[in-house]
Amino acid sequence: MKKFFSYFMISMCLLGTSVVTSCGSDDDDNEDSLPELKYKDDAAIYQLDEENNNEEIVYIELTTAGNYFIQYVGGAPENSPVAMKRFECSTFTKNSDGTYQLNDKNVTLKIESAGGNKYNITLGDKSYTATKAGSGSKATFPNADQICRSWRVKNVYAEIKELTMAEPLKVNADNYKQLINKLNEKNRILPYFVELDYISFSNTYKDSSHLWYVGKTDNSIARGVWQWNNGKITFDDSTEYIDVTFEGSTMKFNHKKIDGSTTIEWGYEFVATPFKVK
Repeated sequence: MKKFFSYFMISMCLLGTSVVTSCGSDDDDNEDSLPELKYKDDAAIYQLDEENNNEEIVYIELTTAGNYFIQYVGGAPENSPVAMKRFECSTFTKNSDGTYQLNDKNVTLKIESAGGNKYNITLGDKSYTATKAGSGSKATFPNADQICRSWRVKNVYAEIKELTMAEPLKVNADNYKQLINKLNEKNRILPYFVELDYISFSNTYKDSSHLWYVGKTDNSIARGVWQWNNGKITFDDSTEYIDVTFEGSTMKFNHKKIDGSTTIEWGYEFVATPFKVK
């Protein structure tokens, strides 16, 4: 798989690749440790019922890292301050009365229990009923608090080694587009490669084994599922496993593939940073 967004899980909603505008963030490049997760108890996915759902919102999610995601069926409202079709995301803060302020969208979100797994949702001046989606359980594996947050790509590399090459071909870049361009100039491609600028990992299970993620490039955004297995991560229905390590406030992806006499390795370095789309 060359494209990261080739595999979509379409279980909760109709999900498509969408065009977005530029992304802004509060960078934490110089931090020696990861920021505190302020919203571990607030993280959840709420699937809205069809009744009184004139906005056609499929779900609203709050994450441990302080991000919200709103998924629409037919497209975001025309007056939405977030220029994305079908999708809105930015950061939120929690008010003293227990409601949430959705930044960029500039509305208040109120969530009240209606008994069992049912909830009453008030978003601005609109009211909905909802069900907490998935199993409702949170990720508890040893690295959950490290990876279950939002990340921005800091740099990316690739290394290709063949028997006929005296030295491996090594390429470094600030982002995946630069890396691909540099490889194209040398007539090289990566048979499996994650194209990514930002990624946000949720810690709420979609089902018994899958967690949600949102991945973004400068012109697309997609939602899917991921799994963790002893320091390795896999996305959607891919059989490829990526090694994940942490160093201070950074996270590193590393993937190595041997194809006959050719060894291909690529990797990312991410910095923990709020995931915002304007």
